[in-house]
Amino acid sequence: MARKSLREQSLEQALQQMERDKARLERRLAGLEEKLSTTLDGTGLRLWQLEVPSGKLTIFNYRWGRMLGYQPGELNAHFDVWREHLHPEDRDEVLANLNDHLEGRTEVYQVVHRMLARDGSITWVADRGRVVERDEHGNALRLLGTHIDISHEKDYESRLNALASTDALTGLANRQAINSWHQRPLADDSALIFIDLDGFKQVNDQFGHRAGDEVLVLVAHGLNDELHRLGIHHHLSARFGGDEFLFQLPRMSLPRVEHVARRWLERFAHPLEISGGLGRIGLSIGICFGRDADNRFGLALERADQAMYRVKHHGKHGFRVHAPVEYSSCEYQASNLEASASRLPSWLHPQPAPTSKPEPTSRPAPLSQQAPAPRPASQSPPRQQAASAGAGSAGTESAGTESAGTKPADTERGDSVSADSESAEARAKEER
Repeated sequence: MARKSLREQSLEQALQQMERDKARLERRLAGLEEKLSTTLDGTGLRLWQLEVPSGKLTIFNYRWGRMLGYQPGELNAHFDVWREHLHPEDRDEVLANLNDHLEGRTEVYQVVHRMLARDGSITWVADRGRVVERDEHGNALRLLGTHIDISHEKDYESRLNALASTDALTGLANRQAINSWHQRPLADDSALIFIDLDGFKQVNDQFGHRAGDEVLVLVAHGLNDELHRLGIHHHLSARFGGDEFLFQLPRMSLPRVEHVARRWLERFAHPLEISGGLGRIGLSIGICFGRDADNRFGLALERADQAMYRVKHHGKHGFRVHAPVEYSSCEYQASNLEASASRLPSWLHPQPAPTSKPEPTSRPAPLSQQAPAPRPASQSPPRQQAASAGAGSAGTESAGTESAGTKPADTERGDSVSADSESAEARAKEER
């Protein structure tokens, strides 16, 4: 066997040294990758690289498939697979952001989006990347970036928003949530319902504020319970403040919303069992449809509030639907609650005006068919009148009362009312 020349021996030694250096560098690279992976896993970051021409996706740590409920090897790390797992509602936005960066219109690719897991659950991801290599024509070759699972943060944010917009006592939406309702137009057939409790101040005075809180909770649950019994589930409900409640019911007709109001009135015609005894309350309900307020939430709220105050001044524990002038009285006829006076608390019984003359033989026209007295332009709405008269806070019954002998101004011709004292008042008026 021929001996190797010195040159061959030298080359062989150099090759062996290069192999040892390569192995050492590979071990060092593996160690660095392990440290990087551990560091990134500790922060929740996933480092990825996209080879744009081929669509090959390389994940340098914690395979992103695990985040979606897949084991290593079950998913091919490819751009098409990633795109298929984008949430349908976010897909267009994500791809548009990515395309803008690849074409150089943005300095960085950055977007928060959802991805669909294997079991159908949703994972929120904060994705960020930058093109690190382009060809001589400026076309993107490699995109390097990170993504992080932010589902816990999103869940925490959602709960915070819910707490900020939820009334702690009743669990209904609060005034802050109602402010967001103003941003959306009110549909023609959506009914906005304003409810104020009758006799709530008496309950607080007699049994204390703790019992008053119990009443508010019972009323909130009872109102929603009746809606669910009627098959109404997609509605908005809120505690407006104090003892006032606000409901927005979609796809309502006049007979339907009147039926809802009657069911509520019937449910709360009976005393409520609370700590210390029985709490007797009533409901004054004002209603306005979106079509009768130019689809403006704020205007509908104002008119429902006015309708509620007119119920307050005509016997309480009833409802009134706001009707614009152009509607005939037959479309918004009077809808009295059919309940005997014995079922109502004594202070809710209608009090007819005193008279020494015999009752007329002919029945006067319903209030809804009588022409309302015009209100002077300077006259304030019922709520402002009560406030200026020192009637108390908006959360008590006294906020909706006026001095004896004062009749609220009629601002909606043809409004319907539920009040048993209406006929007595009409008779007294005719006699005068």
